[in-house]
Amino acid sequence: MGILLVVLTAFAYGFVASIVLHFINNILVVFGIRNVLDQPFILEFLRAFNLPEHSFAIACVWVGLLFVSFIILYQLPPVQSLHLSFTGITKPQGELGEYLVACWQDVCQRAGVNPQKYRLYVGQSGEVNAFAMGHDRVVVYAGLLAEMEPAELKGVLAHELSHLVHRDTTYGMTSFAIGSAYNLVLRVFSFIIRLIVFVHNIIRFIPFINILSFFFTLIILALNFIVRIMNSAVNTAFVLLSPFGSRIAEYRADRYAHELGLGMELASALAKLSRYGDTHGFINQLFSDHPPLYKRVAKLQQLANK
Repeated sequence: MGILLVVLTAFAYGFVASIVLHFINNILVVFGIRNVLDQPFILEFLRAFNLPEHSFAIACVWVGLLFVSFIILYQLPPVQSLHLSFTGITKPQGELGEYLVACWQDVCQRAGVNPQKYRLYVGQSGEVNAFAMGHDRVVVYAGLLAEMEPAELKGVLAHELSHLVHRDTTYGMTSFAIGSAYNLVLRVFSFIIRLIVFVHNIIRFIPFINILSFFFTLIILALNFIVRIMNSAVNTAFVLLSPFGSRIAEYRADRYAHELGLGMELASALAKLSRYGDTHGFINQLFSDHPPLYKRVAKLQQLANK
């Protein structure tokens, strides 16, 4: 499911981004700026696969390269470490660190994996939360460490370990990278639109030129309207589809904790988390990337009773 969502995300965002980049290229040509995208290595790539050397095909290749570059960048361990350091998340230290490491080692031993393969971090805020990140990182907030009993903490850690083992975080990071690259293309297009409107407001009082500027600006604004419609469509599709994959991963991670003998411990932890808020109502549940906590607790209880 994770791979399918990544492919769908890449295709949908890539298609819209390619159209936007195609628009940008044509706008630059109108202003006499040519051959920005028509680089020799891009043309050679198209010829190698017998693809048309059309400006839209060239834009597609550039978008593909941008997506791949962002995906590689976001998967680099130094980039992930830098992100964690900026958010005040550090490696576990002192007695609290020893306690967390001991719980983690027990979970890894149950799962038959090497605990040294993964990296633990502690968020210093009072937030009662934990999450997995990248290929090998698990972040636990101080608020959760203070709230949970040792067995409950192990249940949460088992849940997060599942996300790493099943590469849920890798798929999530890949989708995030694609979205970031896509938004970069939209920002460039938006900047060009604002620049054109700004220039039009300056020259609109010059005879004859103001008429050309007016019609050209109308065309640009029409293109901007088309881009906004397409952007809304793909974002809506992503918001509707993405939670389903996330919910499947969450239920699988809960089941993984149960298989490690920590299902009821996780259920107890989730029951505590529900005191800080849960997802209620059809609309909220439709757009939430996590299943309601009470449903997850019920599923774990069903597994325990089998």
